[in-house]
Amino acid sequence: MKRLIYMNIDKPIIFINPELTDLSEGLFELCDDCMSFPNLLVKVKRHQSLTIRYLDENWQPRQWKLENDLSELLQHEYDHLDGILCTMRAVDEKAFKWR
Repeated sequence: MKRLIYMNIDKPIIFINPELTDLSEGLFELCDDCMSFPNLLVKVKRHQSLTIRYLDENWQPRQWKLENDLSELLQHEYDHLDGILCTMRAVDEKAFKWR
């Protein structure tokens, strides 16, 4: 089975069978948005940093240490691979806000 994340960060990048490791103990709260719910913001907690291990488009093993915004973005997209939406990560019942 192949799990894929495609992102355009300065240039297109494909993460094949990604694994998140070295998740920081430090978390930060943010209002997450998702194309699944375009008018909804959800307050969630994410790790400040992590390492992603993956295969590139040439099937070569890679790893990349990410922090802050990129770390949050990767966690959001990685959740989708497991069927997890930001609504399922809401910090509490008051975490939802309509745009």
